[in-house]
Amino acid sequence: MMFTPLTSAILLTRIVAAAPTSPTFSLYEPKDGKIMFGAWVDSEDPKASGNIGLGGDSPVAFNNRLGQNASVFHMSQSIPLAISPFDGTEMTVPLNLIEDTKTDAILFLTLYPNQTATNSWDLIKDSDLLKLAYQLDNITHPTKSARRVLVRYAPEFNGNWFAYGQQPTRFIKEWIRLVTAVRSVTKRVGFVWSPNAGNNYPFGDNFLPNYELATLDTNGDGALTIMDDPFTPYYPGDDFVDWFGMSVYWKGDPTTQYPLHDNSVPPANYWEQIVQNTDATGNPAFPFYSMFPQKHNKPLVMSEGGSAFALTQQGDNTPLAAGVGQVAFEQGFWQSYLNTDFFAKFPKAKMFINFEFEKVHEDPAPGQANGITRDYRITQNPDVLAAFRADIKALSTSMQWSAHFSSGLDPLSIGGGTSSAFGNANSAGGATNGLGGSTASGSGINGDVASDTSSDGSSSSSTSKTGAIAGGVIGGLIVVVGAGGIINYFMNKRKEEQEEAERVRLQSEMEKAEAAAAATSTPAVSDTDTGASESQQFLSASS
Repeated sequence: MMFTPLTSAILLTRIVAAAPTSPTFSLYEPKDGKIMFGAWVDSEDPKASGNIGLGGDSPVAFNNRLGQNASVFHMSQSIPLAISPFDGTEMTVPLNLIEDTKTDAILFLTLYPNQTATNSWDLIKDSDLLKLAYQLDNITHPTKSARRVLVRYAPEFNGNWFAYGQQPTRFIKEWIRLVTAVRSVTKRVGFVWSPNAGNNYPFGDNFLPNYELATLDTNGDGALTIMDDPFTPYYPGDDFVDWFGMSVYWKGDPTTQYPLHDNSVPPANYWEQIVQNTDATGNPAFPFYSMFPQKHNKPLVMSEGGSAFALTQQGDNTPLAAGVGQVAFEQGFWQSYLNTDFFAKFPKAKMFINFEFEKVHEDPAPGQANGITRDYRITQNPDVLAAFRADIKALSTSMQWSAHFSSGLDPLSIGGGTSSAFGNANSAGGATNGLGGSTASGSGINGDVASDTSSDGSSSSSTSKTGAIAGGVIGGLIVVVGAGGIINYFMNKRKEEQEEAERVRLQSEMEKAEAAAAATSTPAVSDTDTGASESQQFLSASS
């Protein structure tokens, strides 16, 4: 029998149809029953604000306080890149701070579109996207920094506090544009679609100048209200999303005075209320977890979150009433998601990132100077830290901490799972070793050897002791088929051709931009691995 591309594809399809199915996992998703925990630490230069000390923290210091190696660290940068006022370089994330931990912790990178224009999207050029793509390739490539990366782009896009918000049509266009540009250079990056929680939607009536009422008015009553879907209009589709995310905070009882500062314990099921939109200020017709992580079978991350203990109020700055006290206040929040009942009910919730900051004079009432200084940190107050360490120790079999960094290891072989760039082909999830971190060998596409050739021509492999592989050669391309699906040759071949054409186009645009900029002495880009200190000017207004 002669094996043409068509007959090979038919044969492989028949083999797969007869094989048992297995779970599918997204890029860098831990296996079921495991969760990752990490932090967004205040790594700015130390400074004082009244009697509050800000900045000066690091991933190494966080790990030392926690007594564990965090699975993930959150950092941010803007696009286009912000320019340092000190040396004129473009400011990238200080990756060296994570490398100093000597672990394989994930870099969770938030990209904030620049806020200096009425519409942030108008500032982003093709050359900015390609510059980002090569930066991410430097971070993830096994011959370079070899680190796993999840990118959260334009977070809380359904809110009205960022200039890019409330524009679902433009958001989807720009999201796909960025994802396509990055994937034309590297497939080792996962993308996190992360709206703001739906409670209090649409967050007042101060709509942005560019807001798209026609698209946002999902019930067609001519107005944007809590009766409209706060999420779906912004969804770019499964092919462009690997993880779902959400910002989740507790600042106090929402029925009390504003700004919130009563320091009360949240409801025991607070996290569930927020991700399912069932609290008193939400609309249960739009349950986020059910609509997205569960329906689309992709993992959920608390992109940023925490319990904000109120310290002082702007004005006299005298200490506020402690309420239940900081330990009970903070513990009530983390126990609403760090418990086995929650894990069983929400199995796709796989990662949690605490906002490890103090914030000064937050949320002042309109026209007033009465903001609250709050402490979101769980590892600085000794009593809070002791309570948290005791709680995670009790969950030791569920926690997946980072492992020692192994130079040259392909990130694709560490965490298991596949990027939606590959059509979410079947794979075993991220396995763990005795240290609680990711295995060196990882898990492949449910077989003996799982191979992937990326757009840059490099390849990766991972091994597993069980399962079987069906494969064939079509037009010189090795096709590997897992137990639960087939990598469709024709679709992927077409996608690769399109991505290569896009890469060439973007490269041409970048070369033109660089040539034009040379005459005006454009500032040099700081080294990706040792970039200038992280700018926090675009921190979420909800945090």
